[in-house]
Amino acid sequence: MTVSKLIKIVFGLLLLFAVAVGLTSINHPIVLKWVTGSARHHGKPIPATVYTNGLLNDNINVYYTDEANNYLISLAEYDSLEMLKFFNINLNEKWIGRPVGTSKNDFDIIAGHLFQSETGGHFSPLQDDVKGFNFDPQLSFTGRQIKFNMPPNQSRFDSIRIELP
Repeated sequence: MTVSKLIKIVFGLLLLFAVAVGLTSINHPIVLKWVTGSARHHGKPIPATVYTNGLLNDNINVYYTDEANNYLISLAEYDSLEMLKFFNINLNEKWIGRPVGTSKNDFDIIAGHLFQSETGGHFSPLQDDVKGFNFDPQLSFTGRQIKFNMPPNQSRFDSIRIELP
């Protein structure tokens, strides 16, 4: 194989990759952010068991983040107001927060994998009276279990309990 053929093949593969990323980014704009390094990939949900109001709920996904003792929770199916589509549980600092941005540019699930932009990585605690809900979720955790309450009139349930694997 000659050098010119090798250069043509490499150039063709790079062009094909660029076209694939471009077409994917039409429906999933966060892909471009991920390719350029301004978004994180959290992977698939962890096999956690989630209970809402004491009943098993298979429609809520829990993702472990890169930071120790931080979890992202996806309530996308229950968030009609788009205020709690995703939220972060920080067990080290003992707070729950909602992201400052929840659009497809900030969070997106592609083939079951969660992607989060830099903007989506900034959270306002639920206790905050300006950007939060001025609500104490009464977060408690022991071993492999996390419990907290949801702000009133913001979702279909009042409490969430997560049993980690």
